[in-house]
Amino acid sequence: MIKSLPVAAVIFIGTLATTALSVENGTDLNLLQTLRPGHPRLLVLDEELASVKELIKTDPTVKALYQQLQAQAEKILHEPPLTYKIGGDEHNLLFVSRDVESRVWLLAGLYRLNGDRRLAARARDEMLSAASFPDWYPKHFLDTAEMTATLSVGYDWLFDYLSPQERLTIRQAIVTKGLDPGIAGLSPNGTLLHKHNNWVQVCNGGLALGALAVAEDEKNKAAEIIGLSRAPMTTIMTLFAPDGGFEEGPTYWNYATIYNVCYLAALESALGTDFGLSQATGFANTGNYRMQTIGPFGKGVNFGDAGEEVSSAPQMLWLARKFNRPEYALHEHEITSKPVLDAKHQKPSRFAILELLWYRPDIGSLGNANLPSGAKFDRIAAAFVRSAWEDPNAVYIGFKGGSSRSSHVHLDLGSFVLDGFGERWAIDLGADSYGLPSYFGRLRWDYYRTRTEGHNTLTIDNQNEDLNALAPLTAFSTAANRSLAVADLKTAYPNNLADWQRGVMLFNRCQVLLQDEVRPLKAVDICWNFHTRATIAIAGNGAEATLSQGTSRLLVRILSPSNAKFKAMAVNVPAPQRPALGVNNLIIRLPHTGTSTTIAVLFLSPDDKTPPPPLMPLIQWKP
Repeated sequence: MIKSLPVAAVIFIGTLATTALSVENGTDLNLLQTLRPGHPRLLVLDEELASVKELIKTDPTVKALYQQLQAQAEKILHEPPLTYKIGGDEHNLLFVSRDVESRVWLLAGLYRLNGDRRLAARARDEMLSAASFPDWYPKHFLDTAEMTATLSVGYDWLFDYLSPQERLTIRQAIVTKGLDPGIAGLSPNGTLLHKHNNWVQVCNGGLALGALAVAEDEKNKAAEIIGLSRAPMTTIMTLFAPDGGFEEGPTYWNYATIYNVCYLAALESALGTDFGLSQATGFANTGNYRMQTIGPFGKGVNFGDAGEEVSSAPQMLWLARKFNRPEYALHEHEITSKPVLDAKHQKPSRFAILELLWYRPDIGSLGNANLPSGAKFDRIAAAFVRSAWEDPNAVYIGFKGGSSRSSHVHLDLGSFVLDGFGERWAIDLGADSYGLPSYFGRLRWDYYRTRTEGHNTLTIDNQNEDLNALAPLTAFSTAANRSLAVADLKTAYPNNLADWQRGVMLFNRCQVLLQDEVRPLKAVDICWNFHTRATIAIAGNGAEATLSQGTSRLLVRILSPSNAKFKAMAVNVPAPQRPALGVNNLIIRLPHTGTSTTIAVLFLSPDDKTPPPPLMPLIQWKP
């Protein structure tokens, strides 16, 4: 027994502890012995609000953000509460849960700052409407988790405003529609334990917020949720090792880590400890992954089921404070200097209020933060290099190897995106509709956006890359005038290729060399793919192409093989897939290639007269 140890000193490692100080019906009630009495106790305490209120008066960025969020809140005041409706691409309740989330977090948070009772009343009405739903759609538990988080934050932040009966109604909904199905899902035979992706962070994060919100009235269930959540959260956070990379890509990084951070922040604010989970290897560095995956003019690298549009990530502000990484806050300030609206729906980002409540005053600029010009993330085998920070015209490459088995990935090993001179030239088409037949099942690799041919990589004999392929990075370096990354892709086509290496080099801060070395097992048809929204003009001999977007131009030149030629073709994606309007594929075809071949392509400004680097084997690309 460990009766002499305080709970804060019991660091959870790997599996749930089987001994406990006080056990009732199998639940360790000592998990709650340090529970902060009263409310609010989730995420942001009352004593932290004075500094935020002062910043609203004195900091132009904070003032502008506050005014923007207040304007959105005023719109919500004139909209009716949401009702139970199953729909969306995946035919679930998630879109309703997220709209409720967007409203309640915003209204309740602003009420805490300005005391406007209209906002509190409107948030209360939204919560009571959601509490009256027949369920929160536990068969798709993300819907339940997000609704649980939302009503729990609202309950906690508006506790003194709500009447005793309103508290009871909302609390009972949190328990019966959130915690009870959550306990069943996290039990040994439950379905929530069999996930290996963002579901773990979202579901456990939402449930923990619910447990901590109602803990004084529901001690057993709250302690059970906190106890059950620690093992899966410990396991999923090992995916940040060793360097903070995230295998599901930038969009799902944002989704997973906001709930991951809310989980940790709520434990700290409510219990005074996160049981050591925040010390997971690589977690302190994961903000760097977020920074590196955003290009010089604000577009994200949308590998896999990700999007180009970049949403705010207030968890960056929490990570900045937690791990003394001011560059995280500086980078997030750049994002929030632009409107924090969902680009598609023009609604506030669901957690935009946390941008305000967790804001850090400016402490410099990215340009003076001595940031490296690139980074690699070894476990996910992704690399990013750029010619400069804080220059919208900088040249930037996102390049990936990795695994074809990771959650939300496409068959895109070797693919890349390329920004330069204010435009994105090499694009990734990102996700298609999740409502497509068997998009996450047996038909997944039949769709253009998920197939290999839909990405900026090589297709061999018009086949997909192998599902079991692994493509590690074998070289990486950054320097003032020469940054590079090389991936070993030989397992991508095990029946066609004996070897395939691909390297990308940024040199002189303005030119990019992409080089493939292919050794076939037999005669194969090789297709080099480059998807772009640019207009393409191919020169007479076919070895050069000029890409145009607005007033910007990019010259693309084949350096090897000498007989290769470009061809441009419009990308026509058949229904019911989403069309790829305005997208072209610049290709190089090398049919019946049976000998070792080097494909080298140079990207540069048409006005750049700097001679290209001499071609050398990738094995000689040294740091």
